[in-house]
Amino acid sequence: MMQTLAIFVGAYRELSARRLFWLALVISVLVVGLFACLGINESGITFIGWSFESPLFNTTTTSPETFYKLLFVNLGVDWWLGVFATLLALVTTCGIIPDLVAPGSVDLLLAKPISRTRLFLTKYCTGLLFAALQVMVFTGATFFVIGIRGGAWEWSLFVAVPIVTFFYSLLFSICALVGILTRSSVASLILTLLAWTVLFTVNVAETISNGGRLAIQMEIKEIEERLADTDTTIDEDEREELQSDLASTIENQPDWERVHFWFYGIKTFLPKTTDTLGLLNRWMLDSASMPVRDEDTASEAQKAFAPKRVPRREFLEVIRAAQRSHSIWWVLGTSILFEGVVLSIATAVFVRRDY
Repeated sequence: MMQTLAIFVGAYRELSARRLFWLALVISVLVVGLFACLGINESGITFIGWSFESPLFNTTTTSPETFYKLLFVNLGVDWWLGVFATLLALVTTCGIIPDLVAPGSVDLLLAKPISRTRLFLTKYCTGLLFAALQVMVFTGATFFVIGIRGGAWEWSLFVAVPIVTFFYSLLFSICALVGILTRSSVASLILTLLAWTVLFTVNVAETISNGGRLAIQMEIKEIEERLADTDTTIDEDEREELQSDLASTIENQPDWERVHFWFYGIKTFLPKTTDTLGLLNRWMLDSASMPVRDEDTASEAQKAFAPKRVPRREFLEVIRAAQRSHSIWWVLGTSILFEGVVLSIATAVFVRRDY
């Protein structure tokens, strides 16, 4: 146990000696400071002394508590911690495993009375420590901002620490495997970023195809109900238009179902990086209090994507319900299995390789 702790502390000292470690911490504090400068009033959003009118975000549509939670989840977690801080963390930690198997370093470590499996996993955990510290600092600072500015002391914010750390571990496990196979920090970073891009692309494709599938289902149901409604008089031209739209929509339905089936199947076997961060939306934000754009403020792309004859608010509620319907086992369980397989392969290579 003491040998493991010594390796862990030594690796942490190496990380903390790098400038990117402190740069990420400083930027995290600055991002929270930016959140603190933002506010909300009856007309819109405020920034220090300026006020900007917003029909979507104001105290009549969104409470200050919900406003700051949205900032924390959608900007702080999804963009800062989920993208930029993760990139900094990968750049900083991508060399941990290649440095472990570097000539001279690995000989010294293998001479210690510690198994190779424990040695490898200890080094792996030091990389996760970097991400955990970044998230803890950011979440702790945001906790005080929401408490002071939003009037709500939300201890649930700290659930972001294990969630974001687990999200990072999914990427870092790939980085560790590539590092043990190539012994190159650059290859580890590039291939991990490539894998992250593939995961993001599959998630976007599954989300779009699922939205199209649900839109067609709702459109078919709405048209059938209008045609079957005997209380409303429909002229012959409108009836023909409805029947024509119904036939074309039904014809397109199998294509959307098939595309979504394949993307959903592929996504099932991959780590759910986006869905993992999305769990914070489930647990921290009340969907009933979320502001929704009306038809006048919706973009043309949003209007085109939604069913023509179904209210956009109703369509968005169905989309949100579909996203929240993914079980915790599907999101976390399959991701843990993927990470376990990747780490098992990396550990087996490290244990069996001659140095």
